[in-house]
Amino acid sequence: METMRTGGVLPFSQYPYDERSCSNKPDSREQQAAQQFRIKGYNRLTLGANNYTPDLEGIKQHLAQGAPVVIGMQVGGTFMHAMQGQSAWRPTQRDRSLYGFSGHAMCVIGYDDNREGGAFQIMNSWGRGWGDDGIAWVNYSDFKFFVKEAYGLYPMGEAEKFDPNKLAVKFGLVDNATQSLLPLQAAGERVFRTSRPISKGDKFKVAVTNSIECYIYVFGEETDGSSYVLFPYTPKHSPYCGITGTRLFPKDYSMTADEIGNRDRIAIVVSKELLDYNTLNERINQSRQSTYAGKLREALRAVEIADVKFAAGDAVEFLCDTKGRSAVGMVLEIDKR
Repeated sequence: METMRTGGVLPFSQYPYDERSCSNKPDSREQQAAQQFRIKGYNRLTLGANNYTPDLEGIKQHLAQGAPVVIGMQVGGTFMHAMQGQSAWRPTQRDRSLYGFSGHAMCVIGYDDNREGGAFQIMNSWGRGWGDDGIAWVNYSDFKFFVKEAYGLYPMGEAEKFDPNKLAVKFGLVDNATQSLLPLQAAGERVFRTSRPISKGDKFKVAVTNSIECYIYVFGEETDGSSYVLFPYTPKHSPYCGITGTRLFPKDYSMTADEIGNRDRIAIVVSKELLDYNTLNERINQSRQSTYAGKLREALRAVEIADVKFAAGDAVEFLCDTKGRSAVGMVLEIDKR
């Protein structure tokens, strides 16, 4: 995935793939030409930060918006030796033992909720003789069992529709119990606070909706005033959001209004450019500003976009011109009692 992001990959028409040999490597001229075919980012489509079970709904959402999904799947048995001319793979009980199986990367190119009881369409790299012209269907249950990693790519062919000089995001807090947004009101410059306190022990998540491609980072304030990274969860999770829509953070658990103090704080940073989020978090912690919002703004000073107009309500949203800068940071304050 990182090779596709940093080095790029030539189209098949320019660099044909020979399934009988993996020894061919691009020369320096081909590597240079591949630079124009780099992906902007990718997202790990699994159920949680430490749970690699593929997120079937997340995969469908990416495919529906034109984004391919790369998977790492355990293959062997009938997948390798009994798929000639077959439109679907139906693994045997022996296949499910995974005896003699090993990892293999492929591309998911479609889905059908009615076929095979619901299935993903997979493109292999073993030539036209495998499957139906190199493609086969795998039902959702088998896909979930045999696939160990899944990554959604930014749909490269749609890049021209995005304005590189604009940034637009809506964000808010979702109450776990009611699944409704907690109303927010302005409480300072780029600071938004819950209109009424929530109860200590209540669980909630941060919701972020993007309508223009961007990078999203989420930080939290510890009870001792220090800052920590909430998202990206791990180095394998990309902050890049090329697929527009709503994301909930954290993904596999909920934040809880703890018993300490009367107010919690979360920072959201939206950027047009990739940021070193660990360095940014260090700068927040090194700042001598008296407030979390002040520390965040000082850490973002070199890239922060000025004159951003926010609209608060159930959620807070903004649309702005970058004007040569790249990032907008804001703090959400959750009052509790």
